[in-house]
Amino acid sequence: MIRKLLLLLTITTFLGCSDSNTNLLDELQAAVDEEEIGENGYNVVDLESLTNFEWDTLYFFQAGEDKRAISDAIGFKWGGETVPQLNRRLLFTKDGQVVSYTDYNYMEFPVMVYGCNEDRWVYPRSRSRFATFKYCSDGETIYPFIPVECAGNLSEMIETGCPEGEATAAL
Repeated sequence: MIRKLLLLLTITTFLGCSDSNTNLLDELQAAVDEEEIGENGYNVVDLESLTNFEWDTLYFFQAGEDKRAISDAIGFKWGGETVPQLNRRLLFTKDGQVVSYTDYNYMEFPVMVYGCNEDRWVYPRSRSRFATFKYCSDGETIYPFIPVECAGNLSEMIETGCPEGEATAAL
């Protein structure tokens, strides 16, 4: 009986973490696409307010990063999938467990996550507020995404933005 219960709990846990959180992705896209720019030249996206689950650390992964690379980064075994080609992954953990993740195709949702000082691509919940803005270069449009505390690192990009006449991609 206990074995069956443990097996059911294991399967439920695995299935709960096996699918990308599309609701979070929808919320994130709406927040990034917000056209109201603050006085500093960027929008602020508060991931804490977009998530309906408890988390303590956010990790960012690029296309092709596999189970081993993800496990090494988060410090415990990841049983999920490799990040698909043309995708990026935002993965949330709490107390040594993956609580949610969302994959997005960066060709369709061109969010470019930037590191912040020494905690590149690993963000504690205390840095859940991200600066984002539309940036155009060489006919491409991206939306840089960086903790507000480090937005000054991208001041040149913020000032440049998307000059009139540059190609712009809609989200």
